[in-house]
Amino acid sequence: MRHRRLPRLDLEHSSYFLTNCLDRRRPLLRQAELAQYLIALYSRLRDQGGVALHGYVIMPDHYHVLLTLKTVPSISQVVRAVHSSFAIRLHQVSQVRGRTWQRRFRDHVLRDEEDYRTKISYMHANPVRAGLVENPVDYPWSSCRYWEAGEGPVSCDPLG
Repeated sequence: MRHRRLPRLDLEHSSYFLTNCLDRRRPLLRQAELAQYLIALYSRLRDQGGVALHGYVIMPDHYHVLLTLKTVPSISQVVRAVHSSFAIRLHQVSQVRGRTWQRRFRDHVLRDEEDYRTKISYMHANPVRAGLVENPVDYPWSSCRYWEAGEGPVSCDPLG
């Protein structure tokens, strides 16, 4: 028996932990240019006032982002805009054709500061669990370096 998915809840001004996977888990985000472009899309949304960006990690075949909706009314709208722009760029710079992202993404509404700490720790430890680095601060496509040393490809916003 197949279970139906629950409908997505878009809660204005809420904070979300997102997980998005590439179609067939292809490791396309190993390319530095594509990883940088993906996080730049979220950074641009932040700079335009649409979201607050609290953390991120770009893995070879998926990514996680922690953000808060500000002027963008729904998390679905954020993901649709980012994924659309990314897919256009991917098709321009590579031989990849067809679907770029899995059909659905996972979202978790952050409930409190402990939930935030749990999710950001999980996210920052992801490259270590995957065997990509020994220390999470060494992974270039993560907000860990920003939170630990104040540097990194994209700055982040505090929660709250």
